[in-house]
Amino acid sequence: MAKVTGPLMSMSASGKFAGSLVFADRLGTNVVRELVTPANPKSADQATARNIVRATGAAQSFANASLELGDGRLITDKAQLQLDTPAGQTWNSYLVKIMTGVATVNYLAAAAIWTALTGGEKTAWDVAAAALTPAILSVAQKGALDAPMTALTPGQVFLHYQYGLFAGGIAAIPSAVPPVYI
Repeated sequence: MAKVTGPLMSMSASGKFAGSLVFADRLGTNVVRELVTPANPKSADQATARNIVRATGAAQSFANASLELGDGRLITDKAQLQLDTPAGQTWNSYLVKIMTGVATVNYLAAAAIWTALTGGEKTAWDVAAAALTPAILSVAQKGALDAPMTALTPGQVFLHYQYGLFAGGIAAIPSAVPPVYI
């Protein structure tokens, strides 16, 4: 994305121009990019990507609204994420990055931990997610061609969130026992 100074002979510009360029303000910098008309593929890979976005969005909502402190932490998760976020990035995009990982490796690792848990351990994570303020809710999932899939439980979303915090060096790796927030 190109940075521009005085776009279109003005102080700022936004929106599409001549059906080929888009001007915008991104984090206080004027930028211009090519106008791309997105296709809306409903492939299995695209469905997986959208499902991950749904899960990370639920985690962002929790982090943004929660004033609770996690196990032994002196500041909220959001405050810690803001401190740890690399320059030029927002805390919520950093959270998505650490929850997802390169080629979704962190997301898949969290899913593997969830799969290895027993039924009682999964229930404990669900109960812990429901006890948070605000509570983490289940997240709808869709397959290829928008086929319905089983939703992620609140505990699954909470575990993915905790694994992301672990990947960012903020929390311990999730185990059978969910962390306590106060």
